[in-house]
Amino acid sequence: MDDQMTIGEASKKWGLIYGIIGTIIILISAMFDFSSQGFGAQAASGFLSILIAFGVYYFSTKEYREANSGVLSFGQGFKIVFLVGLIGGALRGLMFYIYLKVVDTEYVQRIVEAQIEAQEKMGATYDPDNVPAFMKFFQSAEFFAGSSLINALIGALIIGLIAVAINKRTNSQIV
Repeated sequence: MDDQMTIGEASKKWGLIYGIIGTIIILISAMFDFSSQGFGAQAASGFLSILIAFGVYYFSTKEYREANSGVLSFGQGFKIVFLVGLIGGALRGLMFYIYLKVVDTEYVQRIVEAQIEAQEKMGATYDPDNVPAFMKFFQSAEFFAGSSLINALIGALIIGLIAVAINKRTNSQIV
């Protein structure tokens, strides 16, 4: 019984792993400006992020199940993937915020300029004076960092629960 793992231990370990890997992916995407490289680069980066998220959620719940006599309830798995997503997303969001505020202060402006260019290609005009004040928040480093956390939590709910469904075992399923 002493070799059993708690939900907190699994969540902290895998949350840090997810946060570090997620930070590396998001920083590489920002440094190489994948957002302006076209759909192919964006899709590849997104697909890689989904694969990594699934792997982290899968292995975190599998490790917990194996350390706890082969048992993992859906509720336990949900707690693990939600906490892993929260910890990993918070770490990733914090590091991305620091990157945007300290290292590459022009990143957000480049994204905004790319959006304006895309709008103008579609025939829309852009007048910065007509942008409502609340919309300016969506063009800030705080929004980009916060959306990284929100994306991780949404990923935990969708991708993580798929991993939980795969790893779920009850006492009656153990042979």
